[in-house]
Parts: sequence; structure tokens; C-alpha cells
Amino acid sequence: MMSTKFLAVAGVLALLLSTSAASAQGAWSSEPYQTSPYTTGSPDPYSPPSSAKKVAAHRGYMGAFTLGVPIWLKVDSNVVRPGAELYGFGGYDMGYVVFGLGLGAAWTPINFYNIQGAPSGSNYERSPMTRLFLSPEFRVQVPNRSPLLPYIGISFDANWWRIKATDIFCGWYYCTRVAVFRFTPGMTAKVGLAFRVASGSFIDIGVKYSLTGPGSFFFRREQWVTPYIGMLFR
Repeated sequence: MMSTKFLAVAGVLALLLSTSAASAQGAWSSEPYQTSPYTTGSPDPYSPPSSAKKVAAHRGYMGAFTLGVPIWLKVDSNVVRPGAELYGFGGYDMGYVVFGLGLGAAWTPINFYNIQGAPSGSNYERSPMTRLFLSPEFRVQVPNRSPLLPYIGISFDANWWRIKATDIFCGWYYCTRVAVFRFTPGMTAKVGLAFRVASGSFIDIGVKYSLTGPGSFFFRREQWVTPYIGMLFR
């Protein structure tokens, strides 16, 4: 009788021990409890803007100085000769566009002794026609990572002209009896290419086409082209 009770008690204890071991093993092997539905991974690393975007987003001031040779069109080349032009430009560079203002002076040699109708044996010699001008300018350029900076520009010119007074009557603007500065409006279109030679410094070459309308100096529209070379800073 005692052996039967002992076996019963031993069986109950063995059942309890096996149940406890199974429970413990399940607890150790189960997945950890997630307290938050959000992942705890590290954020994506910061990607700095590319160099091309940095070049396009450039902001700053631009300056340029050029030396040009104005060559007049549809004139007597024996009278009106190629001259010289000094031009300075300053503006605000916004990457693809530039707004600025230019100031310049130009001198065109006039051979008065070759003018038709000049008195024979006269003392007329070569004398320059002077141009002073103020030019608000708008420029479009293509910034890039290469050493080259191509651009085009347009300006509206306020011109003041002066030439030596003579007693010659020829029907052209270089035959006048009054040597004073006179105003004419005009405009200029240009195309150029700047070559970077140092950080922020460029050699600037290009050509300009200019025209001016009738005014207090010219009797008709006049045109000329000006190849130029100089330095550009940005």
C-alpha cells in the first residue's frame, strides 16, 4: 500500500519537473519582446552636393577689363581706320546669369587727308574720333568644372562722340564744324570664352557687334565689330 502511494507521489513530481523544464526551455528560445514598432537602425549618411551643383550655385561679384579693336562696317576704309577700345565691367554673378554695368572709351583714327572733297594741299592729318559710353549689361554663361567659361551678353549703350572740327563738306559724320561731345543711343551683342589660368582668374577673349542709331552725331545707323582680349575675375 505504501509503495503504491510512493509511486503515485513520485509520478506527480516527475510530471511537474518535466513541465517546468519545458517551460524554461521555451522561455529561453523565444524571440525577445519588442517594446517599439520603430526600427533602431542608423540614419542614412549625409551626401554633400556634387561639385557641378556647387559651380552652378556660385554667387559673388564679377569684374573684367578688356582691350579691343573697333572695326567699322560700310565705311571708306581709307578714311575710317581700326582703332582701340578700353572697357571695364563689374557685376553680380549668380551662376548662370550676370547683371552688371560697363564703362568704356574708344578712339577711331580718321584720315582727314583721304576725305573726298578735302582741299588739295590742306594740313588735315589723322585725328581720332572719341567715344565715351556707359552700358548696362545682361550676360548668360555656362559654369562648369572645366577651365572654360563660355558666355553671351547684350548691353544697351549710352554713347557720347566727339571728332575734330573741319571745313570739309562730305555728308559724313566725320565732317563737322563743331568739336563737341554729342549723344546717340545704341546696343551691343557679344560672345566670349574665358580660360581659367588661376583660381578665380580667367583670360577673356571674344567679339562684339555694336550699332548706334541716328542722333545728334550720326545721320544714319552705323555698325562696327570689336574683337577683344582681357582678364576676367569671379
